[in-house]
Amino acid sequence: MKDADSSNFVGNASKAIVHDADLMEVVNALKEAGAEAISINGERIVNTTSIICSGNIIQIDGEKVGSPYEIKAIGLIERLNGALTMPGGYLSLMENEGVQVKVVENENVVIPKYDGMYHFQYAENVE
Repeated sequence: MKDADSSNFVGNASKAIVHDADLMEVVNALKEAGAEAISINGERIVNTTSIICSGNIIQIDGEKVGSPYEIKAIGLIERLNGALTMPGGYLSLMENEGVQVKVVENENVVIPKYDGMYHFQYAENVE
């Protein structure tokens, strides 16, 4: 996903930019489709991952990432592709606003392991 080319854009420019909520919508669609692993620009997405807007960039667990956003997912290709390319789906709505979207199928996707720490507030170790 890539922000629209601002030189050719007419209309509400905010809709032509990829926001944190857009990335979360795509991540959630992939999770619902059964994705077993997801990354955005090389940052592994886990249950505790934060995706927040920070000016003209987005932070994923504190790491700054910018457009273009390469989202990778591992799972059943047909289900993942279907979730992303369905007519009237979120990606098609983004394309209608000028955001550049490209879905590529690849059977050799590599997603990095999660290097962060899990901090639990309520869970406890049981012996």
